[in-house]
Amino acid sequence: MSAPRPARAAKRSLGQNFLVDPNLQRRIVGAVGAGAGDPVLEIGPGRGALTDRLVAAGARVTAVELDDDLAAALADRHAGNPLVAVVHGDILATELPALLPNWEGTRVVGNIPYNITTPILFRLLRPPFPADIVLTLQAEVADRILAGPGSRTYGALSVGVGVHARARRLFRVPKGAFRPVPRVESAAIRITPRSPPPVTVAEATRIRTLTRTAFSWRRKQMGTIVRRHPDLRAAAEPVLAALAARGLSPSLRPEQLSVRDFMALARALAGSAP
Repeated sequence: MSAPRPARAAKRSLGQNFLVDPNLQRRIVGAVGAGAGDPVLEIGPGRGALTDRLVAAGARVTAVELDDDLAAALADRHAGNPLVAVVHGDILATELPALLPNWEGTRVVGNIPYNITTPILFRLLRPPFPADIVLTLQAEVADRILAGPGSRTYGALSVGVGVHARARRLFRVPKGAFRPVPRVESAAIRITPRSPPPVTVAEATRIRTLTRTAFSWRRKQMGTIVRRHPDLRAAAEPVLAALAARGLSPSLRPEQLSVRDFMALARALAGSAP
């Protein structure tokens, strides 16, 4: 093993904030729950604090790091260690199931850059799913993921995650746990994909189209949205019929519909013009 490289400053361009609180590092690794031989995908390992603790627990870690220097330093530190594979690349451009031989048995962990949280979430929630996901992300985004119908923070992200998985908050991660200190609070959450997947890829696409459209006009009634929004007007009648079939009034606003309601309405888009 080569001599360790000196730690360097975080790169703001990559949204880097390193988790330096050892107690919270232990809590996150404990939440992942990986033991001897269990496959783990770590997103953005940074300086490798979680990587080291996961390896100490016997997990087999595949760490995907975009930063040139950090990827090289982590590869140096674990050179020759059969439990660690460092992949120097972009998590959003990587075919994740191809990285690990048992993707559907893999646990995912990561401290997610705030600016690409949503793309990473929906990349992970694309079939086939991993077994479990523990992410540290902006507290405001966690609130949106966990929100229920009727909540001010309930929206397209709440529905998009709820279609594919069950999510729950694990614990708060304060700003002072990171270096550099971010401007926002964070939270650790668990996202457990549903198995088998409840919708097809085509159905998931229709759900995202419908929810993005509906919540872009969230102050309007669903009847108005499906009749007037340019992305849905051609499909208005099937959606209105689906609302009626579920006993839902077209005067309801998007935040009053449940995840299951949106799933039913999106099925009505099948065969209709978007």
